Amino acid sequence: MRPRPAPACLRRLAPLAGGALCLLAALGMTTTTDRTPHRGSAEPAAAESTAAEPAAPAQPDQSDRSDRSDQSDQSDQSDHTDDTLTEAVVTLHSGRRITGFLMENSAERVVIRINAIDTTFPRARVAALRVLPPVEDRYRTLREAVDDGDVRARMALVEWLRTRRAYSLALAELEGILEIEPTNADARTIRDWIRAHIELNSRSQNQRTKPRRAADNQTPPLPTLREREINRIRIFEIDLDTPTRLHVPEETMRTLMVRSPGSFPVDARERDKILDADPIEQLRVLFELRARDLYDTVTVREDPPSMARFKSRIHGSGGWLVNACASNRCHGGAEAGRLRLINRRPNSDETAYTNFYILDRFRLADGTPLINHEQPARSPLLHLALPRNSSLYPHPEVDPRAQNQQWRHLFRSTNDRRFRETAEWIGSLYRPRPDYGIEYPPEAPKPPAEPEQ
Repeated sequence: MRPRPAPACLRRLAPLAGGALCLLAALGMTTTTDRTPHRGSAEPAAAESTAAEPAAPAQPDQSDRSDRSDQSDQSDQSDHTDDTLTEAVVTLHSGRRITGFLMENSAERVVIRINAIDTTFPRARVAALRVLPPVEDRYRTLREAVDDGDVRARMALVEWLRTRRAYSLALAELEGILEIEPTNADARTIRDWIRAHIELNSRSQNQRTKPRRAADNQTPPLPTLREREINRIRIFEIDLDTPTRLHVPEETMRTLMVRSPGSFPVDARERDKILDADPIEQLRVLFELRARDLYDTVTVREDPPSMARFKSRIHGSGGWLVNACASNRCHGGAEAGRLRLINRRPNSDETAYTNFYILDRFRLADGTPLINHEQPARSPLLHLALPRNSSLYPHPEVDPRAQNQQWRHLFRSTNDRRFRETAEWIGSLYRPRPDYGIEYPPEAPKPPAEPEQ
């Protein structure tokens, strides 16, 4: 499939490249390529650095808690939407160093992609091969050095991520930029390009995998949560101490005043101040008065911090859950067993929130919750991804013939960065756990009644 043309605004980012390289160099994140030709060397001159492809673009307060609880690296590449490449530095016996994307590392040769061109080096010529840290780790280090308000530097980071195919991280960065500058045309154009690129790539992969995975088509797809159900989860998981974009209708607050007059000021002017208050404070009043039937009138316009972290670090194409556990060969395919997850459009709200709800409500055969909210590091969700000999809940044996591959652990140990991040995310969820009042899977529609004879 031919690559989608790059938006013209990427060419306007060229002036940022120098600043980005300076930033990377200052943090020790780049390696330079010796471009001086060596006598007798048959290798083509390598370009400096990398280009992966053709240019293209606290919890809520205590008064609220009782109400919400008491009242009801081994993934299948064809499942990726974020096909992040591995970067490496090759040192030849001649002394030259070449930095690029590692496409092949075998006993016969090393293949490095430089400026979208694959360059082969016979293994006999390679003195050393050093794989650079994952893009995500280097990005976190770079991001810490950039102020949130420095849009110019953040746009340079977006381009750095895009060339490394870290699309989910680039999208998250762009969304942050657009929070600051909603009218930033370049950011909007690149965001739209990345979204279209991911969708196009996903469709292409689905078309290629259909013949090989015909058995999956026999399994009915799982339904996703509806918009109002996603909004309800956002309401329950919201952190009242963190600014969040939401809307509480005036009619909702007036209804509450009529229903609970003793909870509001006698003076009409003071009541008017409540009607004009920050929506997060209005929501706090709803929680304090346990007006559960009015929650659905509130619209939350962005993910609460815990859900934003789940989508970017745990679930989507930038995380591990869909890539490793929800692939078609695992819990996203025909051999999923009791735990089935959705891998369609992994970055969408519908897929992310549905998979979250499935994980949150899933129980093992003995009734143990998959997620331990009181002791996150003891969650079966995490231990099922550890080596069996070090897990509290060893993963069941898997028939490699059914899976077309051997089961492999995802986390090396409890010190694995992804293990720790996931445990921290579990700890950030609202406790005690609320009843969202969501029926899933939804009941199948009843067949029409037979006409009377």
